[in-house]
Amino acid sequence: MNRQLRRHANRDERRGIDRTKRIVPLPALLDEFTIFDIPQTILDRIRAGYIEAANNLPIFRDNEGAWNAVCPALSGWIFTWQRISNELKLGLILEPLRRINRKLDLGMPISEAHVQAAQEALDKTRQAFRGNDRKEITSIAKTAQIILLNGTEEKLNDSHI
Repeated sequence: MNRQLRRHANRDERRGIDRTKRIVPLPALLDEFTIFDIPQTILDRIRAGYIEAANNLPIFRDNEGAWNAVCPALSGWIFTWQRISNELKLGLILEPLRRINRKLDLGMPISEAHVQAAQEALDKTRQAFRGNDRKEITSIAKTAQIILLNGTEEKLNDSHI
C-alpha cells in the first residue's frame, strides 16, 4: 500500500468509516446494460444472420460469459417486463419479443420485419426503464423472479408466453 492509500485508510479509521461496507450504486448506464443485455444480444445475433445452438436449442453467452438457453431466458425477461408494465400501467407491447421467442423455440425462420418490430418494442421498454422509478421496477422484478423460481401457474396466466 503506498503512502497516499495509507493516509486515506488512517483518516477513514479515525472517522469510523469502513470502506469495505460502503454500498456503491451502479451507474445508470451500466444498470441499463445489464438489464437489457439478454434481449439485445439475441436480437443482434439474429440480425447478423445466425444464433449459436447446442443440441438444437438456441443459446447465447450472457454478460458473465456463461452459455444459456435463449428461450427460457427471453421468456423470463418478457414475463418480468410484462408484470412491470401491468403494475406501473406503462402499456408496453411485448408481443414482437414473444413472437421472436416462439419462432426460436420452434426453429422457425425469423424475418427482418419481425426483428425490427422486436427491436422497437425493446427500445420502448428501455425508454420506460429510463423514465420510471428504479426502486419500483426493482421491487416488481424481484417479485416476478420469485414467481419464476417457484414455477407457479400465475406466470402463465399473466404473460401469455
